[in-house]
Amino acid sequence: MTVDSASNKPNNHIVKDATRPYTFQYTQYGVQKTITVNQTAQEETWPGGALWDIGVLLAKILVMVNKPPPNASLKGMGEKYVSRIAAPGIWPTTSWKDTTILELGCGVGLTGMVGAQLGAKLTVLTDLDVVIDRVTKPNLELNKKCFGKGQNIFAMPLCWGTENDEVCCREVFQSMVAKNNNDSRGIQKKEKIRKKGAGQNTMHNTDTGTDMQDLSNVSDPKIIIIGDVAYQHKPGAPSHFEALISTVLKFCTTRETLVVFGTRMRMPASADLLDMFRQYLEEIVEPVEAQEIDDSFHCSSLGRNSMITIHFFKRRFSI
Repeated sequence: MTVDSASNKPNNHIVKDATRPYTFQYTQYGVQKTITVNQTAQEETWPGGALWDIGVLLAKILVMVNKPPPNASLKGMGEKYVSRIAAPGIWPTTSWKDTTILELGCGVGLTGMVGAQLGAKLTVLTDLDVVIDRVTKPNLELNKKCFGKGQNIFAMPLCWGTENDEVCCREVFQSMVAKNNNDSRGIQKKEKIRKKGAGQNTMHNTDTGTDMQDLSNVSDPKIIIIGDVAYQHKPGAPSHFEALISTVLKFCTTRETLVVFGTRMRMPASADLLDMFRQYLEEIVEPVEAQEIDDSFHCSSLGRNSMITIHFFKRRFSI
């Protein structure tokens, strides 16, 4: 039996009602775009059925880095831009259309869907199976017309630390690598035929297909997104932190992957999880505070510090 719990209200600063739809709006290349997500306070999917403030902030960051810096005339008019996170070398690709995204603990799916709508070629939204089935997939269906041709977006269960789930998710990224290799070989073959027809000798002993495979054998996502996953454990329940870190490291095997982690210091455990991230991952830019992204989170608006920060990591390797 599905029961709504009156106590299931998101401890948010901005998005305070988990029973109503939320629409995220932004402009890209002069075109107004939206993603709408439904929420639920049902106990079976809590807290994954709610949209948390950090999900909105992460979506705003993805939009921000896909736009040019605002004109001087727009400064002071609500147009936010954090230049240090748009610096060269922060994001793993120069073209968003080459981006692949894995979102861990996606919940309603807002952040990942915005990443897909911005043009990412592959986006995989993951959470517990009950959240995926009852929340994420319906929201993905609701927004299916928002994604362009050639954009692949999937919602699938991934319980952190569960090998079978991780293998299934990895196969999705491997299939994209294989498709890219086949497309590249097809282009090379057509080019050889064209040049041969023009009387040019383009035959070599080198197997360019093998070279392409060597260059593309890493199927890690380019970006891993994780937001607001340090929540209070139920009495007697084991910590999920070790399982989360284990899964992150399995999909972040080189420094080519950027891990974007949003957290709010609600409790001592929040700091513990951030410390674990810093143990295995290197912070490559100064953390971004919520008010740098949205003025609504400034202490003058909230009457207190939001305690929300966004962190940017790459894999740390011992020397």
